[in-house]
Order: sequence, then structure tokens, then C-alpha cells
Amino acid sequence: MADPLSISLRAWPSQDKTKESVSYLISRINGQRGSFRNITEASLEEEVRSAEAGEVDTAEVGENKQPTKDSQDAQSKGNELFQAREEIIKQISAAQRASSNALEFVSLLLSKYTSKAAESTISPSLKAMVPMGSIGAGIMQERPRSEAEKTTEGLLGLGWRMQSLARSADSLLKSASRLEQEMERETAYWQEILAVKESGWSLCRLPGEGHTLGVRFGFGEGHDTHIPTARPEFRDRGLAALRRDTEGNVKLDRGPRWQGDKRLRVRLLRNGKPSATSDKPTTSDDEELPLPQTLIRARNSLFDEELYQEINREARNLIHQGVSCIGDTIRFPFQDHSQIELDLVAVDEQQEIPDPKPSEIPLTIALTLRILLSHAHRENLARRSKPPAPIANNPTPRPVYPLLRPILEFIQHDSATKAIQTLLTHLNASLSAAKLTFSTKTKSSSLTLPNPPSSTNSSKSTITNLLTHLTAPHLTLHTLHLPSTHTTLDLQIDTSVFAPVFGTSFALTTTTLSPSPNMSSGIAQMPPTLTFPTVRKMKDHLYHIIALDVVVFLLERKEIGEHWGRRNPYQAELTRRGRRRDRVLLWVDEGGLGVEWSCEGGSGKGKRVWSVEELLGEKGRVEEGLVDVFQKHVMGD
Repeated sequence: MADPLSISLRAWPSQDKTKESVSYLISRINGQRGSFRNITEASLEEEVRSAEAGEVDTAEVGENKQPTKDSQDAQSKGNELFQAREEIIKQISAAQRASSNALEFVSLLLSKYTSKAAESTISPSLKAMVPMGSIGAGIMQERPRSEAEKTTEGLLGLGWRMQSLARSADSLLKSASRLEQEMERETAYWQEILAVKESGWSLCRLPGEGHTLGVRFGFGEGHDTHIPTARPEFRDRGLAALRRDTEGNVKLDRGPRWQGDKRLRVRLLRNGKPSATSDKPTTSDDEELPLPQTLIRARNSLFDEELYQEINREARNLIHQGVSCIGDTIRFPFQDHSQIELDLVAVDEQQEIPDPKPSEIPLTIALTLRILLSHAHRENLARRSKPPAPIANNPTPRPVYPLLRPILEFIQHDSATKAIQTLLTHLNASLSAAKLTFSTKTKSSSLTLPNPPSSTNSSKSTITNLLTHLTAPHLTLHTLHLPSTHTTLDLQIDTSVFAPVFGTSFALTTTTLSPSPNMSSGIAQMPPTLTFPTVRKMKDHLYHIIALDVVVFLLERKEIGEHWGRRNPYQAELTRRGRRRDRVLLWVDEGGLGVEWSCEGGSGKGKRVWSVEELLGEKGRVEEGLVDVFQKHVMGD
């Protein structure tokens, strides 16, 4: 009979993938070869050649025949671990046998009284060997006690009862005292809570802690349109817990993210050093302030933090207006080469200037910034109250509030207006010194606020007018009546830092009041309105127009117009009729009104200037006017 065919159904052993990993190979190489520093390319080539030639390293054979000290230590440690394992197993087995025997004994003892419950814990082998209920237990008779022992035990029991009653009475008295103190603390706590409620703050349950009372001091949304809407990250921080301390006082818990109250500081820098500030530092100790005042300071701090963040966002887009962000401060130019600096500091930070009294300029800027942010909150609430736009793929960008732009616009317009006012003052002084008629009339888009409003509607109207004036472009109109009385100039100053202007523009409009035969000068032939981007270019054109008008004024006088005329209608120059070499040149500049003549008759050559200093008396006021000088020195009368 042939041998039966044996087939193995065991699965083919799978290869351990961990032995193919780089970490396993590196550890294996370190175990066989030592450190990688001992392995070189030459040693590996020598080993390969030796293996191909069939040579065996005698040192390696010696190591295989005679184990090293390290291998002996490893073997001894293995034996110790094996012996310790065997000892632990023996101890566990003995403990298991002892516990099993104890369980068997107790179960057999209880089988006499509760057979069904005991049979469930008795092993089958014990049931077969010993019948149930074969072991019992009983109480032995107590030793008789004497009367003295009974009396002693009674006294001891009475003493224990008295001591327990005294301890209970003390505990009740302490509880009553503690309850009285707790009532006083609760009364003080709810009195402060009531004061907060009566002050107008909104109380609610704290989300996630239904047993804790909270207060809303931030800027959120409501049903009334007068409640502003802040950014979500600041609106969520406007809720704090009202927790009671050990003394019953209410503490405002603003969470782990609170790092102290902040305030927006506005400083005026002159030559890089602060010379004025917007406010004074306040105390930072909450224990010295009542809870309503603490809530007011917390609200102001949160408002100033949002204000500073929005100013930072806007300042990044105003680099072309001279705004710079240096570290945690924001700076922009002010008048007379000074700067305004904005930063967010702690409420208790000390000032760096010797006289930290609030100044009008920084205080006005700080107040204006807060008003503009409140206005942005109202506009945000009005925008959110409208029906939402259709859903689009691109989300609506977060708007940038115009906070610095109105202030920069006002500063630029004020600087330009002061420069023009100074220019007109100097012109009036110099022309008045020359006994020429010159007058100006100014009309500005200024806002006149009424008296304190008597009703809510009038208050809202006043606020609306104020905000409209702050956000609208600034416009100033100067009307100039020139000496010839035939021409007026309208100098309009328009400032806007919003697109597409981004600056101040100057527009000169020439208006002819009544025609004159001498108006064929360059004034009548010029464009009626010219716009200039800078004060310098506008000044040059204004000086030129006034000089041409003075020429018209001189030619309108009969004794001068009969003998003199213009060579070029676009130049303020007169020539004598029939004598072309006799010429008179007039000019107007920052120094004042000047005339220079060169004639064969009269006084020959000469020059006279009517400046501001002469009018103020610094160099002696000139008594002769332009006409007097012309008749006396030029015409030779």
C-alpha cells in the first residue's frame, strides 16, 4: 500500500515588516558593527573579498568560541529575570489557592443557614466530597459580669452621650453663626446686584453656568436702533460673571482672556517728545471702585480696544497720507511739524511728560475717534437690520471704518485754510500800505451746534448734524474784491481724503462785475476757473492776477491812462506812449507789492516796496501810496 500523501494546511509565514524598517536596520547594524564611525568603505571592501575567498577572521572565530564579558552579563541578567518570573508565578498561585480555600470554607459554613446562596460559590469537587450543612457555628455563653462592671459601663455610656450632646450643641451654634454670616454676605451681594440693575445694566444667566449671574457691559445688538453693534470678537467679550467673594462683595470675573483694562492714549509730539496728552491715568485697583464704576471702566476699556484695532486696520491704507505704524503706536502729521501719536496702554500707566494735564488738541481727537466709532456701530446695525443680499460665492468683505480719514481731512483743511488766511492778511496789509482798496469775505462749511437739546429727537438731530459735518468734505470759500472794483476772485478750498481726491485742491474763479475799456488785459482772457493742487502754484497765479488788476486800476486814472499803456496784456508792465524805453514793472509776492520804474524823465530809475513790516511799523510806515509814487517819481509831477 502506497504511503498516504500528507498536505500541510498551515498558512505560509508572513514576513515581519518591522524588520525591514530603517530604524530596525540601524539598530541591527549598531549591534553587529558598533557605531557607524567604525565602518568605512575600505573595511567593507576587505570583508567582501575575504568572504569571496572563503577566509574567516580568526578574531571573529575567537569571539564565537569564547564569549565576552558583555555577553556573560546579558546571560546572567536573563537568568535572573527568569527566576524572578518563576517566583512571582509561585506567589500568585499560592495566593489563589489560599483565597479559594477560604471561599470554600465560608461557603460550606453558610450552607447550613442559606443553602441556595452558598451552593453557588462552592466548587463541584467540594460538593462531591462533603455534604451541604455539615459544618455549623454558634455563640458561646458570655462570662457573668459583676455589679461594679455594670455600673462602670453605664457611667461610660452616659459620659459618651453627654459628650455627644455637647458636641452637637457646639456644632449647632457654629452652624447658626455661620448661617448668620452667610445671610449678611448674601444681603450685601444682592444689594450690589440691585444697585447694578438700577444703574441700567443688563443682567442674565451666564451661558454654560446656569447658576451664575452675569452682566452685559459691552456693545451688542438690541431691538432699539440706538443700541450699537460691535465686532463679534468684542461683542462676545462684553459679558462677565458676577461672583461673590468671601466677604460678600461682588467681583467682576471677565474670564482668563482678560489682561487688565486698557485706554486709548492720544499724545501731541513736538520734536519727537510728548508735550500734551488726552487724559490722566486712573487707578487699576478694582477694590477701590464701586461695581457700577468698574462696569463703566470695563465698557470703556473694551470700546477703546476695538477702537485701536479699527484704527490699525485703517492706518495700513493711509500710508500715502503720512500715517505710519511703528511698533504698537500710530502716528500722523499735525500742524507746525508736530505729530499725533496713538497707542493703547494700561489705565494705570504713568505719563512720561512733566505736566500730564489733558490738552485740548489730543482730547478733541480722542473724543472724535470715539464718536466716529459709535457712528460706525449705528451704521453697522442699520445695515444688518435690512434684508440680506442674495447668497454669493464671494463673501462680503469686512468694511473698514473711516475713523482717521475725517481727522486727517480736518487737519489738512485747517492747515490749508490757515495758510490762505495768512496769505490774504499779508496781501491786505501790503495793498493797504499802498493805499489800494482790497477786501475779503470768508464763508466756511462750519457747523453751529444749538443749545443742549430738550428732547430725544432734537438730541438725535444734533448728533446726526455733527456726524454729517465730520464725515462730509470740508469747503471754504474766500471772496476777494480787487482794487479795480471790476473783478472779484473766488478762492475755494476743498479737502477730502476719500476717493478720488485724496488731498486739498484750490480753485480760483474770476468774475467780472462791470466791463471796462481797460479789461482787455490778460484777466479777461484767462479761463474763468483754474484748479491748483498746491498752495505754491495757487499763490503764484493769485499774485499774477492781483498785479494785472493793479495795472487796470492805474490805467483807469485819467492822468495815467492818457500817457501810459500795456505792452503785453499778460504782463504787469506799463510803457509810456511814444517813449517805449520808459517802463514801469509791478509785482506782487510774499514780500508785498512792489513797483520798479526806469524813465528818462522824472527820477530816472527807482524802486518801492510796500511790505507787511512797513504796515506793522517795524521799519516805519510808508505814507506815499502807489498812485503818489507813480505821479511823483515816475511821471515827474
